[in-house]
Amino acid sequence: MNLINNITNNWSMYEKNMEIFLLLSILGISLLVIYSATKNKQLLILSTLSFIVAAIFNVMGIYIVSLFKIPITEIFRIIPIITSILLVSNLGILVGFYISKKDMKGFNISFIMKEYFSDSVKQTIFLLLLGLSTLLFVSVQTEAVIAISILSTIAGVWSLYWISKYILK
Repeated sequence: MNLINNITNNWSMYEKNMEIFLLLSILGISLLVIYSATKNKQLLILSTLSFIVAAIFNVMGIYIVSLFKIPITEIFRIIPIITSILLVSNLGILVGFYISKKDMKGFNISFIMKEYFSDSVKQTIFLLLLGLSTLLFVSVQTEAVIAISILSTIAGVWSLYWISKYILK
């Protein structure tokens, strides 16, 4: 609970409400668009699970950073927003490819998963290179924010891929 108090230290009630509203809006709109575009409950479940995994990694990352005596300030509040936006871009790849191929003759989910794997590898490499290229030029707190955001996104992406092997058949 001390982590949340450190992050929300000196926040007004308006700022807290707007932060919660922003995160719930990103999550709600994303899941609504995914379901309305695909009409596939399995993709909706996978997307929800990837958001949950990313959120868990966000909290774990902030906790680990606090163990290194790095001050947890209000800049850390953008971690869930960055992670959610990056995760939505990955989900957009999966959903877009699913929509484009679902009406194809001989539709096979394994073809979509192979393409999604390829795109996830590319996005992971891009995010790692992006994170590494900025780490030399920013403060320690900003390094922590970037690292937590990128690692949480990668965890969400790959958990989606590995869980999809069991849910999508």
